[in-house]
Amino acid sequence: MTAQFPNTNEDLTKLDEIKHLPVRPVFIMGLHRSGTTFLYDCIAKSFPLAHLSLYHLMYFDRLLTNKANGTEQQDKDRLNHYFADLGIKDRNIDGTEINADAVEEYGFLLRKKTGTFKLCDKNRALFSTMCQKLLAVQEDKQAVLLKNPWDTGNAKRILSYYPDARFIYISREPISVLNSMLNALLSYIEGPQHYLETLLDNGKGRSGYRVGYIAWMGLRGVRKAIGRNNSARLTRGLLAKDVARQVVTYRNEIAEMPGDRAIEIDYKSLVANPSATMETLKTLLNLPITEKLGELEVKQRNNINPVLRNYQQELDILIAKAEVA
Repeated sequence: MTAQFPNTNEDLTKLDEIKHLPVRPVFIMGLHRSGTTFLYDCIAKSFPLAHLSLYHLMYFDRLLTNKANGTEQQDKDRLNHYFADLGIKDRNIDGTEINADAVEEYGFLLRKKTGTFKLCDKNRALFSTMCQKLLAVQEDKQAVLLKNPWDTGNAKRILSYYPDARFIYISREPISVLNSMLNALLSYIEGPQHYLETLLDNGKGRSGYRVGYIAWMGLRGVRKAIGRNNSARLTRGLLAKDVARQVVTYRNEIAEMPGDRAIEIDYKSLVANPSATMETLKTLLNLPITEKLGELEVKQRNNINPVLRNYQQELDILIAKAEVA
């Protein structure tokens, strides 16, 4: 069974039917590898919020048609078979299961259609259509829950587009974020990345992400030549500087956000008691909890990469430098 991803906009004649639907997005904001996926999953299970799944992402141009024809499950089955044929079971970097219903970042849709991961003037209309489509194909939902770490730092612009938007920030210790990023990078360069290539493919194959693919091949070659630990040491400094910059951007942004539009969640508190964390969100979202969370498995790697032991002070220095830059 082939995936049969749409190569034309099969929903074009149906778009007028959804223009009346409100665009009231709820954004999960945070650094990459800070727990945004786990938070997304918890909120999606607790509140009447539509969400973006891999099915919605990969069959975006056919969502309304499938809903009207009752053929959603067919494309979900196709996507699951596609993943199975490629040997894709999880994201590899953290064990998060991959299937048609798994949540994903809207940045991949923006990039496929407009070449950028961030919400901006040129893809604002696309983003609004995405929100309306998600509401149209998911019943009894009152708003749309979305995440895209690339848009952390972009909240002021987003709020100018959507004044009714809400923002849920998740904070995690910078050293833990750096550790997760470093381990993820090493995982990326140690084997084929069929899942990531699927997300990045805009219909042009590898030519559509040529620069990234060349960089990946180069890093993979370095990894083979010098080994895992030396590769980690080589990339540690660059990643640390990026984390420091992102931490400062995150802190500056949340400090400027209106109190009735944003809330900050602590990663450790979320993991320790997801249900209690969900209770703190009811006022901001102005929505009821429709389903209590049961036991949730938190898939996280607690082992610190050897090259980051005793690196906390160096990271703190980099953050301090970024604050005054």
